[in-house]
Amino acid sequence: MPSSNGLQDIRMGFQGLRTLFQTYLPKVDPALINDLLVREQSLKDGSKDKAAPTFSRSDPFYFVEILTSESTDPEKMRSLIYTKTGLLPSISDNGTRYLANMRLSLELLRDLCDAEEGILKIAGDYTGAVTGR
Repeated sequence: MPSSNGLQDIRMGFQGLRTLFQTYLPKVDPALINDLLVREQSLKDGSKDKAAPTFSRSDPFYFVEILTSESTDPEKMRSLIYTKTGLLPSISDNGTRYLANMRLSLELLRDLCDAEEGILKIAGDYTGAVTGR
């Protein structure tokens, strides 16, 4: 039977992880980062005995929502997203909400967070692996 100290260690480790998320990817929903990391680890665990696949080809698909400030230039944001992903997002809510189904990686999330284009929040939901739905 696990001791309460062990459970407290888990809680403290989780809080430490959340602090890392906030420090390095402050604009990204922690649930999105967690989901992406779990899927990335599952992929690595599933390929232990095989040659490692090229990660960019195995990035999972997510329906990503990027929220921006009202002062953000929609064309600049659309161009930024296109440059980073190769996809043109749909734009709604008077140019403050950008939506796209894209392959996602921590590196892409970091690139979007580092862009000083008025991004306030990045969230998303998993839509598929090899073939996005």
